[in-house]
Amino acid sequence: MITREDGRFLMDNINFEEIWNKSIQRNLSEVPKFWDLRAEEFNQIGEEQEDKLGLVEMLVSKGVIKKEFNILDIGCATGKYLIEFAKIANNVTGVDISPEMIRYAKKNTESMDLNNVCFKTIPWQYLDINELKWDKKFDLAFASMNPAINSKETLTKMIQASKKYCFMSGFVYRKDKVRDELIERIIGQNAEKRVEKNIYCAFNVLWNMGIYPEITYKDVTWIKKIDNKKAIEMYTMLLQKTAKHDDNIKEKVKAYIEEISYDGKVEEKIEAKIAMMLWKV
Repeated sequence: MITREDGRFLMDNINFEEIWNKSIQRNLSEVPKFWDLRAEEFNQIGEEQEDKLGLVEMLVSKGVIKKEFNILDIGCATGKYLIEFAKIANNVTGVDISPEMIRYAKKNTESMDLNNVCFKTIPWQYLDINELKWDKKFDLAFASMNPAINSKETLTKMIQASKKYCFMSGFVYRKDKVRDELIERIIGQNAEKRVEKNIYCAFNVLWNMGIYPEITYKDVTWIKKIDNKKAIEMYTMLLQKTAKHDDNIKEKVKAYIEEISYDGKVEEKIEAKIAMMLWKV
């Protein structure tokens, strides 16, 4: 650890940008399909994340959401938070990689007569802030559980879009009973408790930029039921990222899902710790 001229410490012994870059998914061609598969699930039961109203109330109490604000929701999915923002703020913009997520979000906002929202279907990694004239356009740039904030570049883009506040949340660790069992059975990796890198790296990259976010944690547990067909396709796509040379992954996933499913559905239990970071630009 060395001291910089401005008195801040720079942790050169750990390069958090490099750690983060190693986890980047560079080929996004299959990503929209994966999230399209989950759009109906998200729309029915909500996203796997913080309590919706509790988080919105907290942001309002801190002055992070106001009537006159213009808000950007990065990875808006089916509109869980976007809808709550639109009830308060003047304008809300939702961005998501999944056309199906955006389709649900549009339908949901229209059903509630919310006409102060707009959407853009594009990976955040590819979005050009300058081309869209989004530089310092928003009072709040919000990214809840969004895997697209996965590098210093994507984090910096989020900061560039905001003129006041940024909020980011993500898993500190996560255990998915079915997914982890599949990883152990098919790939042979111990998945006792999967530690996530996004929040860890984002916090330290911000710290080295001289930004010190307010951070809070929350333990969560939930259970979801997934149709066998959708579960097989979803878990196959997930495992193919790691076991690229195994041509029998789908058959192995199918056999396990059919073994543990009941009445055509598989029950997935998730236990996790979520971190929520808020900072001023």
